[in-house]
Order: sequence, then C-alpha cells, then structure tokens
Amino acid sequence: MDERRQNNRIDTQHAGMTAHDSINGEQIGIIGNLSPGGMMLITTRELYPEGILQLTLNPPQGCGIEPISMGLKILWSSPASSPAEHWVGLETIDINAPNAAMFADLLRYLEAHH
Repeated sequence: MDERRQNNRIDTQHAGMTAHDSINGEQIGIIGNLSPGGMMLITTRELYPEGILQLTLNPPQGCGIEPISMGLKILWSSPASSPAEHWVGLETIDINAPNAAMFADLLRYLEAHH
C-alpha cells in the first residue's frame, strides 16, 4: 500500500468507538484508529474509494466529549481478515469549528488513555 499518511494514528479499537451515518443514524462501523487528518473504519459494508460520508463519531463513554460530526472522503477499502468485514481509510474533508475543537479534545483524551 502506498504510504501517504501525514499524521500519527491513535489506535482506538480498545475504546469501542462507533461511527454512525449522520443522515439516518445507522451505525456504519467501529473506528480502528484516528489521526488529525482521518481514520480507519472497520465495517461490514463494502465502501468504494472516492465516495463521501457524513459521519457522527461517538467518543468513549465517560470522556465528557459530545458526538462529533464530520464529512469524510473514502481513500481506500480492503477486505479485513475477518469474513464480511472491510477496513476503510477515510480522510477528513469537512468539519466545523465546534466539532474540530471536540475532535482535538478527543485525540488528546485518547492519547492520554491509550
């Protein structure tokens, strides 16, 4: 895989963070890792590169951070080692100032509790 990552990733699988479609509230998957520029999503859906998602991230319970909405572009998708699961690389392309501040708080929280 071509490595273009500009930021270090924070492993979030232990945190059990979920991502939901901001339009209909349906759970899309579990967040595998996060960085300031995007994330890896673990999902049972086949998603296609160049697609756009509007997701709401649910921070770990008890961290004091509200759900965070953002727009993301699908960079890549690959079958996972588990049947019917996919790993999906997402790039953050749209996030408003209040959500960006909460996202920065979330990254600091996860780094401190990793």
